[in-house]
Amino acid sequence: MKNIDKYIISKILFAFTMVLIGMLSLAWLSQVLKMLDEIVMRGADLKSFFILTLTVLPNIISQIIPLGVFAASSFALQTLSSDKEMVVLLTSGMKPLRFFKPFFIFGIAATVLLIIFSLFLGPSGMRYTKFKIHEIRHDLSGTLVRDGMFSMPAKGLTVYAHKKDNNTSIDGILVHDNRDPTSTVTYSAEKGYLINDNNKPKLILLNGNIQYRNLSLDGPGMTTVSFEKNEYLFSDFLNQDNNFNYDSSQRYINDLLFPKDDDEYAKSRKKILQSAGNHKLAQIIHPLAFIIFSFSVFINGKFDRRDRNKNIIKLTGSILIFQIFDFFIASIAQSNTLAILLLYILPLLLILSSVILIKKNTLKVGDY
Repeated sequence: MKNIDKYIISKILFAFTMVLIGMLSLAWLSQVLKMLDEIVMRGADLKSFFILTLTVLPNIISQIIPLGVFAASSFALQTLSSDKEMVVLLTSGMKPLRFFKPFFIFGIAATVLLIIFSLFLGPSGMRYTKFKIHEIRHDLSGTLVRDGMFSMPAKGLTVYAHKKDNNTSIDGILVHDNRDPTSTVTYSAEKGYLINDNNKPKLILLNGNIQYRNLSLDGPGMTTVSFEKNEYLFSDFLNQDNNFNYDSSQRYINDLLFPKDDDEYAKSRKKILQSAGNHKLAQIIHPLAFIIFSFSVFINGKFDRRDRNKNIIKLTGSILIFQIFDFFIASIAQSNTLAILLLYILPLLLILSSVILIKKNTLKVGDY
């Protein structure tokens, strides 16, 4: 019997791995594309980008585990049914509940995996991602000045740095300020230093000149002024958002259900965060509920090709309806406390109805 359990679990595990890789690749790609433009434009290096693409994976995995478990268990049952292996096992005297044992073991393992990823690794990864993106956005040396390249950190501003010796020191710099087309100003200097004084970014320019248009003069109206030291302030037109708040995907379950009193972000979103926290807890039941439901549908069907196709259609349609109801209730729970209870009742009802179907199994040896 142990060999049979291992055989069935290996089938489910193989299907789950394939489904997980496929769904994860698509979801990961969509997340990467969201970050790609901003990270590249901010001048982040390839290492930072690679790390950020990995830190979002736990949160993605936590979202696709339930559906992955459903797809894997349905595939395994379909294979066992089409290959007549299920018929052989049941007609040899194995009871349906005993046949369900490897599916139950896999469901428990998937639930534990979901708890780890959803409640711990997912929020940790998203917190790190949030922190690094915030850091990249406010890295003035990467945003305003890029080594050996022209950059446009804001509309009407072009900055060129010949070489950056470190994060703040620059050799050969040019700043072209064209915010007002009638009074264009160009700064060029042999050396510069980028500093952030009380969140007011400014560039210290050494040994350079300023070229600007002088409307009081005839002709082109260009005037050049040399300087030994000059300051150029970026804070006048750079929008620096320094708010740093964790949303629902970046909070641990305790921060969702019981936000701290000094958490300004959570004060106006308390119900939304609590709804998200309860939804996370309710989703922990989903893998086991999906496996039991899939098993109940196949174990109560006839093992012919037409019936197997009906089972797949029935399973897919039922889970689709379940997911629609689940997200609908989750949205209502953001403003209705009573709906939070329905988040837990929904998967429990699926389990209860599935158990009833299994107990009412009336298949006979002749039906196989």
